[in-house]
Amino acid sequence: MKLYGLKIRLEPDTKIPAFSRLRFSRVEVPLADVLLKGVHPVSAMGLTGDWCQAAELLARSLNRADRRFPELSPQRLNYDIIAVRDNPLYDKRPALERTLEQVARDVYFVEGVSFDSAVKQAKAFLTRRWTQEKAWALLSDGRNGFSEMRAFLKVKHPKLKIGSYDAMRDLDLTALLSVEDFAAEEQALLHAGLECRNFRQPQAVTDQLDDHNRLRFTDRINWFELVINPGQAHTGGHVKYGCELKGSTVHFKPELSNVVQQRRIAKAIARQYRTEGGDYCFSMPIGRLQEILDREQVALRFSNVRYLERIKPVTTSARLRKEEIPKFGITWRKMETADEFRDALRAHGWKVAGKKSDLVRRTAELASERLEEAAPELDAWFVEHRYVRVPKGQTFPTPFPVLADEPLKELVLMVYLMRRLRGNTVVDPGHENTSVRPVDMAEAILNGKTALTGSFLKA
Repeated sequence: MKLYGLKIRLEPDTKIPAFSRLRFSRVEVPLADVLLKGVHPVSAMGLTGDWCQAAELLARSLNRADRRFPELSPQRLNYDIIAVRDNPLYDKRPALERTLEQVARDVYFVEGVSFDSAVKQAKAFLTRRWTQEKAWALLSDGRNGFSEMRAFLKVKHPKLKIGSYDAMRDLDLTALLSVEDFAAEEQALLHAGLECRNFRQPQAVTDQLDDHNRLRFTDRINWFELVINPGQAHTGGHVKYGCELKGSTVHFKPELSNVVQQRRIAKAIARQYRTEGGDYCFSMPIGRLQEILDREQVALRFSNVRYLERIKPVTTSARLRKEEIPKFGITWRKMETADEFRDALRAHGWKVAGKKSDLVRRTAELASERLEEAAPELDAWFVEHRYVRVPKGQTFPTPFPVLADEPLKELVLMVYLMRRLRGNTVVDPGHENTSVRPVDMAEAILNGKTALTGSFLKA
């Protein structure tokens, strides 16, 4: 994985070299420089909003009183720079980069400037690049419509005949007018001659750069998140670490669920990279940190960074795995409608006509017949696998692995277990409750007059 910061430079403006413009680009930076030198990791800060407050902090630096030119304020050449906060769907860059783009477009940087020197630079540029468009801009600026524009031209050239805007536009204004004709109109000269009408001292930006002109807002970043296999979060094959830098050592603490695969990956990572620590939490020198970025599928996040607030540590947690004793039981949904009874009878080829009471009795007879056929299989299973009943039921019990293809499995099993419970507790195939016939017990269950409660544990 590669990590990127922002490299800032101030370059002479191509049109007015006395003023500089901001330019920026993404550059690859080592993670060690981010942590130990505070280089801003723009590629690992997220896209929505400015949670790290970098754009706001940049705007504060640019708006410091000692980095501005108060004498330009009356002419509105010294206005506040506002951090970009909105995040349009078509622009996925962080707020910091969009704010830098705004500064690059709207701000000149210069060591010293006055209103008069700004006007002088604007006049010099217009003189060098005197075009029809610039002449028209100066002529129309500050004059209210065609009549005043024609009157201005008539003062310079009394014999000119101008009957319409179209006729005026057809004139060669670069020959008829010069920059000096507008010498008294200083604001108009600034508007026509300067692309930017906001000035700052270069230190407003350079104060935030390191020795390699990379943007930074703090001396050091001590916490970050590292995610191994970020694309496998839906399968449990990822591990997220909360990482803390102490001195020159990075301490890793994983966020663990009870997914076995995740814990296996966490152990493998610890064994491969730790210099100290155990199976899950470990530490390593910062000099080896780049190995993980180069060799593993990872994602880096600095989600806790808030430059204008106290940075809070990244926290992690781990779930304790529950070692549960499986509880077996029967999930019985009482048959209510005549159609449900007919479906059960039809599956075995039995007669489906008659009243509901007839259908209930016929279904009980069917269950008794199926129990008689399944009894050898059930006896063999419960002889080999011993179970005891406990009073507390289970919302989602583990089904008994018998009679898999029997449509009336739950009803047949219920009758069998109720007849084989010794002391209402132990499932004993050698014991049989003969006080009630199987068909009558099945009918009582179907009518809701009795039920098998609780759940079963392996003995």
